[in-house]
Amino acid sequence: MPTTKERADEAARILAARLRQLLAESPLNTVSLAAEVGWAKSKVSKIQNGVQIPTEKDIRIWCEATGNPESVLDLIAAVRNIDDLYIQWRRIEQTGLRRVQESFHPQYEGTSEFRIFQHSPIPSLLQTPAYAKAHLTSIMRFREVPDDADAAAQERIKHQQHLADGAKRFSFVVSEAALYAPMLDEDGMREQLEHLLHFVGGQVNVSLGVLPLSAPRTVWPWEGFWIYDADEVRPDLVAGQIRNRQPADVAHYLKTFEHLVEASAYGRTAQNLIEAAKP
Repeated sequence: MPTTKERADEAARILAARLRQLLAESPLNTVSLAAEVGWAKSKVSKIQNGVQIPTEKDIRIWCEATGNPESVLDLIAAVRNIDDLYIQWRRIEQTGLRRVQESFHPQYEGTSEFRIFQHSPIPSLLQTPAYAKAHLTSIMRFREVPDDADAAAQERIKHQQHLADGAKRFSFVVSEAALYAPMLDEDGMREQLEHLLHFVGGQVNVSLGVLPLSAPRTVWPWEGFWIYDADEVRPDLVAGQIRNRQPADVAHYLKTFEHLVEASAYGRTAQNLIEAAKP
């Protein structure tokens, strides 16, 4: 499994390749770019070969000199992502998952619009306490971290208070597969699915769609992802969480989410799918 540093190195290589491409497509070369902007030739060489991470000022200068001012925002976001592109849960889960849940509080506080797709399991903001504990327990066992499931579940449930904030908007798309994932016994799953029904048309600021397994669609993402406003996307992977702030990448996830919404069932049809999943 790649380490955090290896992932950061890979992100740096990708950034360097993009900068090389901009230079190659311009009338300049390494020597003339250095002369044009007043840099040492070695600095240009190091940046385009991924040896030196450019500053945001360097990015602006490079893009202006090569005639690509429209690339500034994306490349600056790439620079910012290099250090924190991957957030390894191992940094904070050594004492259990309560601290992981606590780490999300600022994100919830600072976000006005949430777009959430979950193939499986049911999104944490819509989980019952029993489902939350069972889900977190399964994560702890798999990742072999200390068991603080009760405290972690309590912290996760606290996040749900934001659903009552009318100034925030939540749009959920949940795969039909998540309704059948046996996280709990039959009684527990019935309670969880009954809880989901409350969000189908039950709150003005909450939208819940169910993506039928048989629904025709143009995109098939298997990873769940959360979009915070239109500024950041967080896909959840086995190895950890990616926090991606690159505008172009966020735009791709926004487009993906729009397609998933179009393919999803709402209202009475969604209710019927949830009812049918009850054991």
